[in-house]
Amino acid sequence: MPSVMLFIASCLWGVCIPIMKALGTEQSILAPLAGSMGGSAASLCVRFGMAAAVVLLVSRRSPFGIRPAEWKHGSILGGVTAVSMFLQVDGLNYTNASTAGFLIALYCVLVPLFTWAVGRRRMTPVLFLCCALVVAGMAALTGFDPRTVSLGRGEWENLGAACLFAGQILWVDRVPRNQVDPSRLTFVLCASVSMACLAALVFLPGGLPALFQAHASARAAWLTLFLALLGTTLPFLIMNRFQSMVGPVAAGFIYCIEPLTAALGAFFLPELLVRNPALYANEAVTIRLAIGGALILAANLLLLRDRADPVSQAPD
Repeated sequence: MPSVMLFIASCLWGVCIPIMKALGTEQSILAPLAGSMGGSAASLCVRFGMAAAVVLLVSRRSPFGIRPAEWKHGSILGGVTAVSMFLQVDGLNYTNASTAGFLIALYCVLVPLFTWAVGRRRMTPVLFLCCALVVAGMAALTGFDPRTVSLGRGEWENLGAACLFAGQILWVDRVPRNQVDPSRLTFVLCASVSMACLAALVFLPGGLPALFQAHASARAAWLTLFLALLGTTLPFLIMNRFQSMVGPVAAGFIYCIEPLTAALGAFFLPELLVRNPALYANEAVTIRLAIGGALILAANLLLLRDRADPVSQAPD
């Protein structure tokens, strides 16, 4: 049951990637002076603020009863989520949704690497091969040219988001289940992201008026509502309730479905969600995408074998 629920959460996050890009396209029309950074902050502020309100409504829990441990872990997770989501949303303005989805999926490999770095996992030949496959896959996806040794802004931002998402997965595993209610934890997380983005808007292009300008059309409002409900409230509730039951490494493997659903969504959703198909065309399967995606997925599948090998786990 926990694995199935995490699978559902990962599918929802993946589908939301092209939807976020479509929303960014709409908001660039509604609030052009805000730029990609101001628009991203405004979008996340409203999206996570709505999610926090929905969590309170659905769970019927009072915010005045939040425990110190819930404030602590929720605020930490909220801070990490705010930065990682900002990087992801802003990065989508500079790369396509399928590439972003695959790069974000690097956290599936980064989680076991981080556990190795802190002494909880050995570096095995299989794990080393997985790292090589991921680097090769990333190079294929982004068109990396070793002669220039550079990646685009969108790719770098999504790589940064992947590292932070890996840290988020590991931190969720540290949350004491007997001291924290998942609903209240999710509320603090979402409220923290919303408040952080609101504070950032004061210093970003467009300022606070971007909050209203970026959501001034029915299209932007509906896309934001979808992201708040099915891209934020539901998957974060699932993550905070079920991930600790399977562990961070196993969760990372399950989450690798995200790039697949992102790519599938990018094949038909964009032209359905924007004003004009020319603004955000459906993506097509290319050799570069197929090769890069296959290599990264191969790395995730190999990690399943490594996890099943008892000698690959360092002693506690």
